Amino acid sequence: MLEYKEISTYIFIIGTAQGILLSIFLFKKKENKTANKFLALMMLVFAWDLLYGVYFLSGLHLKYPQFIGCSASLPYLYGPAIYLYVYLLSRSKEKIPQKLFYHFLPFFLIQIYGIFFVYFENIEFKLSLVDFDAKQPFVIDWIGNLIPFHGVTYTIITLVEGNRFNRRLKINFSDIEKVNVKWIMHFVYGTAVVWSVVVISYILNYIYGHEMQANILIYIFISFLLYSLGLRSLRQPEVVMVEKELPDETSSYEKSGLSDEKAEDIHQDLLQFMEREKPYLNNKLNLSDLSNSLHISNHNLSEVINKKRNQNFYDFINSYRVEEVKRLIEDDKEMNYSILALGYDAGFSSKSAFYTAFKKYTTQTPAQYRDQFKLKKVV
Repeated sequence: MLEYKEISTYIFIIGTAQGILLSIFLFKKKENKTANKFLALMMLVFAWDLLYGVYFLSGLHLKYPQFIGCSASLPYLYGPAIYLYVYLLSRSKEKIPQKLFYHFLPFFLIQIYGIFFVYFENIEFKLSLVDFDAKQPFVIDWIGNLIPFHGVTYTIITLVEGNRFNRRLKINFSDIEKVNVKWIMHFVYGTAVVWSVVVISYILNYIYGHEMQANILIYIFISFLLYSLGLRSLRQPEVVMVEKELPDETSSYEKSGLSDEKAEDIHQDLLQFMEREKPYLNNKLNLSDLSNSLHISNHNLSEVINKKRNQNFYDFINSYRVEEVKRLIEDDKEMNYSILALGYDAGFSSKSAFYTAFKKYTTQTPAQYRDQFKLKKVV
């Protein structure tokens, strides 16, 4: 029967191969080139770290101790790299802003320390670094102990960036299915799980000692994350983004200078236009299209919807689509059309968006609403 170390080694090898294959796939992608090339490099780093796990589990570190310490700084790459990937993808950046390179400062400082105090030291010193009973240099201890705090901090700011992007999308688009924020959040939540396991592993090692080897859990979860990302990449190979960076959220509305009287005029024009022209039937409708039709700026239209309707653009348009579906259901007395077909006729572009919006505004599924309407007719 295979021991857990052997099983873990096989998992790490598979994870390494998955990371390399995923990086090749990402390098070849034509969409979002900067973000995907950056992610490809990160996948290679993941793969190298997993291979380093094989190096220890197989005992090769005892035969070739000169490589000990080479991966100590890699955990300080993960948090900034994942954050930067989400930042580039969500903002459709073609170049990495110089200010973001400061996020990699801890990694480079550790590398400098390694050059002077670790990489060229003798074999006995390097073997002492993996002897958990030996007293470690103060800096080495801090480098190891700060890893979970560094990772959790970056997980939080990456989640904030991802959620902020999701909100910005809803300010500008009535359909966000093709602007695939789900892929981004899948990636972010996956890495959040890995960092949670890192924290748990550190706690277990503190309580029970390093003999428990809880750190193996970290690399097992990294392997599964790479496998999951590989499958998601194949199933959803394209992340369609906007052509330019989206405007910020409602925090800038107070500086717009739009008077209440003017805002109310725009509001009334908007409601009349929605009733008369029914622009929401166009499933590709966005804020820019509607503002052009009303001959006002994107910013003013977004502000009016936010202040007068207490909604973002996405919810505002989809509320009209839900009302249109309700009308179509009531008109379809012979039930000649499927509910989904009525949803598409009302402007929805996917089943998931249709059902989610309908339940949000009616607290019922479309089928429940139709059944209830049939009962009213009978009575």
